[in-house]
Amino acid sequence: MEFPRAALNVQRGLALLLLAATLVVAVVERQSPFISHVRSNRPWPFWLSVHEASRTSAPSLQLGVYRPAQRSLVLIRIPKTTRLEGKLTVARAFKKARRATEDESASARTVEDLMQVRISSVSAESIPWDTVGRLSLELEADDDDDEPAVVAARALKARGRSPRALWALLRDAAVGLSRDDKAAADALFLTLELRRIPLESLQPALLPDDADAPDFLARTFAARREPRNDEKATVVEVLNGTDSQGLAAQASKVLRSKGVDVMSIGQAPHPRSRTVVYDRTGDFVRAARVRAALGCATAIAATRIDTLRGVDASVELGADCDF
Repeated sequence: MEFPRAALNVQRGLALLLLAATLVVAVVERQSPFISHVRSNRPWPFWLSVHEASRTSAPSLQLGVYRPAQRSLVLIRIPKTTRLEGKLTVARAFKKARRATEDESASARTVEDLMQVRISSVSAESIPWDTVGRLSLELEADDDDDEPAVVAARALKARGRSPRALWALLRDAAVGLSRDDKAAADALFLTLELRRIPLESLQPALLPDDADAPDFLARTFAARREPRNDEKATVVEVLNGTDSQGLAAQASKVLRSKGVDVMSIGQAPHPRSRTVVYDRTGDFVRAARVRAALGCATAIAATRIDTLRGVDASVELGADCDF
């Protein structure tokens, strides 16, 4: 039985469209800095400008590093008080840039370029700024008790589950490519890549001070990370951020039963609604293990280096954990 000529023409047309789409994707991937880094297993840096919809303040600036070999994402929040040059801070640089132009993306790019010079001056590892990505993200105002880098990292991953967000990224990529922007599809490619990695592979951090930044940045941008000594027990302090008496002692018992060395317990510096495990040495893996040992599903982990505390991690207990 022969198919009608019209049906055959439709099938051929669809086949040609599919072939053309495949060829277009191949060309776009070949030009993409992100895909180039993924295929060569090199860390890919990108700037993320986070805007909170209900606030008029300057956006939060974060430096992201996608590590394809480990399939992990490090997202480093840049404090607005960070000095760029002289007395010029990130916050002041944003204000200065906004006075020069109403274009928010241009303002962000100006501050990002200044921050690149600042980071390069303290990094012991060469950073491939020539292929750096430029991304933006709009969020609802988050709870001040949450870690901004955690919120941003989870929002980046969540875009991969949103048809509306994916369509917007596809549209922006098409517009950029029509203007000969070879990196226009990188935001879309990163979003699709993040769908393949678990939440536990998102590593939020706060940029450490100049004393600790060189080692932290070197480990973050190194092509391959040398494992740290895993034989020694992880040393932690447990701090109660609630009004519940004895919560820190209860959490300590749980952690000790899992092989974690609890050095001290005490009161957190301020009340917490969510439990946070802070990595204090730049070894996020240890903090992630403590979070898992704690057994609190809503607890989060983030890097805030503070070697003077004398512990590998600080556990600040919130009202979300019950032992």
